[in-house]
Amino acid sequence: MAGKPMFCILAPGDYIVTFPGIDIMVMRCFQLVVILSALCQHCQPSVCLAEIPADGAQAVLEAGNRRFLDGKAVAHTWQREKVAKTGTEGQSPSIGVLTCADSRVPVEMIFDMGVGDLFVCRNAGGFDTPEVNATFEYGVAALGVHTILVLGHTQCGAVIATLDGKPLPGNMSRLTDALRPGIGAIRGNLPKDAKVNAAVQAVVRFQIRALINSSDLLAEAQKQGKLRVIGGVYDVDTGRVEFLDNEGHATAP
Repeated sequence: MAGKPMFCILAPGDYIVTFPGIDIMVMRCFQLVVILSALCQHCQPSVCLAEIPADGAQAVLEAGNRRFLDGKAVAHTWQREKVAKTGTEGQSPSIGVLTCADSRVPVEMIFDMGVGDLFVCRNAGGFDTPEVNATFEYGVAALGVHTILVLGHTQCGAVIATLDGKPLPGNMSRLTDALRPGIGAIRGNLPKDAKVNAAVQAVVRFQIRALINSSDLLAEAQKQGKLRVIGGVYDVDTGRVEFLDNEGHATAP
């Protein structure tokens, strides 16, 4: 049976509880760990997209994805301070993301971002709608969003269903109807996996155009150099994001 706990003074005004048989130096080390952990909350690198220029947005996303891949993510280590800040001061994200609702695509995690960093719209397939478009208009006009990333992903079930062309129950045909125009340009007898990958990229390119073509506000912001719309594809097998160039082709990581 453990002995009765007793208070031990480590420094003036500093008390901890210890037990007979536990070396005082062990308790000192424990206290040091607790103190350092508290200090880390203030010293931990903070990723705040609201503070970066538009021409650096893709570089920040690429760096975050590299940290995610390397197991060196930092944004989700300490979030309490950012929660308090955004709760008090409001949100000011610089980057919007249009992507699929697929649970394998946790947007903030794969870019090593946290609370208040990304302004995200999701649906199965990751396509523009009047509501999505209005949301990004709000982001650009009211929140300061200067970059929108359209992010597709490999093995997208909505894209595969669109390619299959089979009838779907309930309202799910609305998803394939929305995605079909984006993959209509695919030609050739490609192997299944290659065809799906080509279709995912085609959908991303189509949605980049759709966001701008469906909104005078976004089009004007782009014309004035206040908005950039970029594309990328997330690989659900590797965790890597490949960004697309202006012509919609994958760029080297």
